[in-house]
Amino acid sequence: MIKLLIISDDFTGALDTGVQLSAGGAATYVTLDSEFNMSDLSPDIDVLVINTETRHVDRDEAYKTVFSIASRARKAGIPYVYKKTDSVLRGNIGAEIAAVLDASGYKKIHFIPAYPEMGRITKDGVHYADGVPIAESIFGKDPFEPVLYSDIPSIIASQTTTPTHVISHLEDHDWGDMEGILIHDSATSEDMETIAQTLKAGESSCLMAGCAGFGALLPDMLGIQGRKPGIPVLSPHMFIACASIHLVSLAQCDDAREKGVPQYCLTPEEKLDRFWMEKESANVLAQEILRSCKENPVVILNANGPGEPEATYEYARENGISQEQLRTHIVSVMGYMIEVLLDRGLKATVFLMGGDLLYQFAKQTGMKAISPICELERGVVLSEALYKGRKINLISKSGGFGQESLFTDLSKILIRESEKATADQG
Repeated sequence: MIKLLIISDDFTGALDTGVQLSAGGAATYVTLDSEFNMSDLSPDIDVLVINTETRHVDRDEAYKTVFSIASRARKAGIPYVYKKTDSVLRGNIGAEIAAVLDASGYKKIHFIPAYPEMGRITKDGVHYADGVPIAESIFGKDPFEPVLYSDIPSIIASQTTTPTHVISHLEDHDWGDMEGILIHDSATSEDMETIAQTLKAGESSCLMAGCAGFGALLPDMLGIQGRKPGIPVLSPHMFIACASIHLVSLAQCDDAREKGVPQYCLTPEEKLDRFWMEKESANVLAQEILRSCKENPVVILNANGPGEPEATYEYARENGISQEQLRTHIVSVMGYMIEVLLDRGLKATVFLMGGDLLYQFAKQTGMKAISPICELERGVVLSEALYKGRKINLISKSGGFGQESLFTDLSKILIRESEKATADQG
């Protein structure tokens, strides 16, 4: 039976938190269907992860979607609910955490937003990325979802009237009678462990919220573990599709380019024209990528060419394309290109960068669910999916995760695992 429900507002977030459970041996099922019937699951499933895709909708719609899911979880008797939030607090975090609390029948929910291993920490209720208050960091400049406040109570108050309390030091607070959203400071892995141990017993751990950082502590904390999965045999060749405009993602693409990795960039006209995939130029590009993937360990299809993203913004303004259309058009064209490549026999492990791209690809190809297997690097998730009747492996990550050398580092991992599998078979 389902022991834990994780509710995530985007697809990569659903996977990078769900994998914390599956990597520990818990049977984990990730679905894109926010109306999913929880009674339909096999009784062997331990963890259900629902991707609501509510990061970019208005807060009232986000609240209603999450409230409905949490209400059904309560009726189904699921003992633990974890509201997965973005590690840099983008999206409707206040509205969605409040929705879980309101639907639950409990009076408090514990929010642990830090991810120390990725440079995200919380101090005195203020959230930081690599030592910079989050609203002053590169995440405050996100063109689609900028973080406007560094103070977490202020973020939450902009979306809900649910009261908040900052818990700076567990031992200094008697929070037993507190009601609302309890925001826990955390700057180190040891802080996270202390919070987990404190919440471990009793109903205090029934409702929690946070990113994949605290999610990694849930298997031991809740006793949801089993036999750990092995890494499947993967192609040593890797095809990367980058639709993210995050500076971290752009730096990773630049690092790969400097190391000689072939990179194919879409022009503004190509990535904003939904009919481009029907043109001969798209066919020529697909054939060139297939050839290149056979000859090179890493190949990149990048939505960001020279002069980006400014060139795309200018093209959109000139052609009356709204910001929302801009976001959806790009991932739609990228998704169709990936589909064409797979259908033409792409022999490479596919790496999709950005939750919007992963979601669009899954949606347009009819994927209903995806099974996370393990992390290849922190925040970089290997999953298995059913694609048009056959199983394929996908790698995914959020745009803001990973070191600059990530692509070539991953390539070395894939080559090493392939050589190991070949040796084992021999």
